[in-house]
Amino acid sequence: MRDEDDSAPAAERITRESEPPYQALLPNLDRVSRSSFAAGTVSRRRIDRALLVLALVALAIAAAVVVPQLVGG
Repeated sequence: MRDEDDSAPAAERITRESEPPYQALLPNLDRVSRSSFAAGTVSRRRIDRALLVLALVALAIAAAVVVPQLVGG
């Protein structure tokens, strides 16, 4: 048996099943192409900025975890 709610309307079940995985998290993932990573393009600059922000967030979280452990001793 499948793990789904039988009380949900049929149209809602069809919609849920037809969406690709991670569609809610990354709605434009299907629009990313090889040309998005070409040097000098707007897409490349946006990707670089997003990766920089992601790295800074990860660094801030790591610092928030490690620094109190070092100071607290």
